[in-house]
Amino acid sequence: MSITSQRSTTAPIPEDQPSIPSEMVEEFRAVCRDAWKQGLLSGCNGNASRRLDAHTPGLVCITRSGAAKGRLTAADCCLMDIATGAVVSGGPASTESGMHLAIYRTRPDCNAVLHTHPRRLLALSLRLAGRQEDFLRLPLFEAEVWRAKLGFAPALPPGTTELADAVALAASGKDAVWMAGHGLCCLGRTLAEALCLAEELEHLAALQILATV
Repeated sequence: MSITSQRSTTAPIPEDQPSIPSEMVEEFRAVCRDAWKQGLLSGCNGNASRRLDAHTPGLVCITRSGAAKGRLTAADCCLMDIATGAVVSGGPASTESGMHLAIYRTRPDCNAVLHTHPRRLLALSLRLAGRQEDFLRLPLFEAEVWRAKLGFAPALPPGTTELADAVALAASGKDAVWMAGHGLCCLGRTLAEALCLAEELEHLAALQILATV
């Protein structure tokens, strides 16, 4: 059976429905803006999510579809039920929400997911023409440290159950997943931690490109 649910639907909002804490909105805004400034995100691409809190562990806050990540507002975030995939507040959720939910179901220790389209990592993947064994392979101590955290998912259409399943499988033992022909997905205890991992991997990609010019 697929670890992902069917396309999410909007559920009735109970009167006591939890709201998104203002500090979490600020976390989304700050991290996504930092990622946008560094070229990890552009336009409306990419998405981010965060488990709500310890009191409502079954809910996740996720960016809505079409939101400009460099200019997020509270209205650009919505709440989803991790178990059912139902949108319980706001929306429509990101088209990649299935991937986020699949990761949370697979990794109970994961509290945040950041999916970016890093320009240097993408450029490197094009230069290497899919040679996964050469990806971020550098004679540097830090390269081995950070590459060891990276898993790989095959080229699959964005927003599909197949991609969500493949990423969740790769993330079962890794904190970052490179999606061939697509982008990077990083996990963390916070969005800031997930962003830090994305920055480290993007830095290595820049070094590899410079070293092979």
